[in-house]
Order: sequence, then C-alpha cells, then structure tokens
Amino acid sequence: MNALATIWTVEDEDTIGILIERIIQSMGHAGVRCQDAAELEKQMKKGLPDLMLLDLMLRGKTGYQILAEWKADIRTRHIPVIILSARSTETDKVKGLDLGAEDYVTKPFSVRELKARINTALRRVSPEALRVELGALVLEPERRRALVDGSAVELTQQEFELLHYLARHAGRAVTRAQLLQDVWGYQAETDASRTVDFHIRSLRRKLSDDVRNPRFIQTVHGSGYMLLEG
Repeated sequence: MNALATIWTVEDEDTIGILIERIIQSMGHAGVRCQDAAELEKQMKKGLPDLMLLDLMLRGKTGYQILAEWKADIRTRHIPVIILSARSTETDKVKGLDLGAEDYVTKPFSVRELKARINTALRRVSPEALRVELGALVLEPERRRALVDGSAVELTQQEFELLHYLARHAGRAVTRAQLLQDVWGYQAETDASRTVDFHIRSLRRKLSDDVRNPRFIQTVHGSGYMLLEG
C-alpha cells in the first residue's frame, strides 16, 4: 500500500531525527529528513511534501529564516509547517505562528502528542489523500470513520487508531509489542498484550469478522495480527 502522505523533517540532532522518522513511518507516511537548509533546498528539486516538521536551531539558516522563505515562495506557501523546538517561550511561539507555522510543538514531546499534531495539520491536505481502501473496508481518518461494505461501523477512538494502524501496514504481520508502542505509546517493555487482544476482539465483533475464517483481521500465531489486503 502506498504511503498516506509525504512528511519532511528538518532536524540536525540524530537522536530526535531518528525518533521522528520512526513516528512518521509508524503512521504509514513517507518520511524524508534534512539536516539543514542546504539539504532542504536540494530535496526541493526532487519534489515537495504534504507537511514539514521544522526545528529552529539549525546550522546556517535558522528555522525562522527557512519558515519565512517557505511561506514567501508560491510553490510552498500552502504546505503546512509544524515547528518542533526546545525553545518554549511565548515570544518564540508567537514569532513562529506569525511567520505562518501551522503549529508549534515544544521538545521533549510525547509520541501521541506529535501524532495528533501531525494528523491535525494533515487535515489541510485533501481528504482523499488520507483515505484508506482495502476491499470492503474503507477508513476516512479525517472523519474518524470506518465503513464496511459501504455501511458505517461505530468504533471508539482507540479502536479506530488500532484499525487504522493495521490498515497502514496491511498485508504485514504486526507484533503486539509494535502495537503497544505505536498505538498506545508505551516506550518500554510492558506486559500489556491483553490490552491489544481485548481491542482486537472488540474490533472483530464490530466488523462481524470470524476469527476462524477472517475477512479482515488474521491472527499471526506467536507474533501478533495482520490486516488482510482485501
């Protein structure tokens, strides 16, 4: 399945950059990381993203300078930008938002927080770009709606996030540990696999999915679960 959106990150700290890339990938998006303005300019010759995550303290041009140029350029002014910065004063935030940033997230941030901010920013992207279709199953993330055979299925927020994650990795086995980390936000090893199994059972019931002859969710014994590609 193709990536849902293309997200660029301008971040020169490797540890944070790698974390952000993992978060982007876990959401089913395609990520590109640039270290500074020079790399960003090279990347722009290859195409443009749907969203940019921008640090402020960079080598060469600052994030503020990059943002000002981004919003002044007719090619990129419509693309939302989220500032990710350790600078947390009101002055910094106001300056970033005044320059045209969609949002301002202070470091350190939680996985869940960044995912939520990304989802909110991507609502400016065409809803069709975020729609997931897998045979009889259709997910519309911007409306938090799931449809089976054209009929809406009532899901809780956590159930929808779980199903959406499985859909973004359709055709691939996803372990319980991955689900706990990427959907629930657990950062350390934890024995909470019952949480995953409980929500899977609930999803199967609401999707009218037979565990012995699955139409949607298949158990991968000794590992986790896989959403069938339809």
